[in-house]
Amino acid sequence: MPYEGDTTQAPTTTAPSTADLAEGRTVTVIPAVDLFLGTVTILTGNGAKAPTGRFSHPHPQLIAQALAQAVRPTRWCEVSRTLTVTVAAVGKRGGQQRLFTLSRRGQA
Repeated sequence: MPYEGDTTQAPTTTAPSTADLAEGRTVTVIPAVDLFLGTVTILTGNGAKAPTGRFSHPHPQLIAQALAQAVRPTRWCEVSRTLTVTVAAVGKRGGQQRLFTLSRRGQA
């Protein structure tokens, strides 16, 4: 019997433009949490479009715990300074989003 599955290629993604960031759209990031200093450093894939930034949070251990349970890539919204971590959750197939609002600490 011949194979009848979907053979189309997945769409490719491009780096976010400054317009995307200005409109509050999110980008995939790799956050680095410093539990001692209480800082979160946001590393983006494209430094020219979305620069690396250093932020603070009153409870960085909560962010670290969420990142340890993440089931999807972490998203960052520069406009609202919100870090979205999707964690595993019982009864929720797609996971549950945990939102962390960060305050500006200074540029890295």
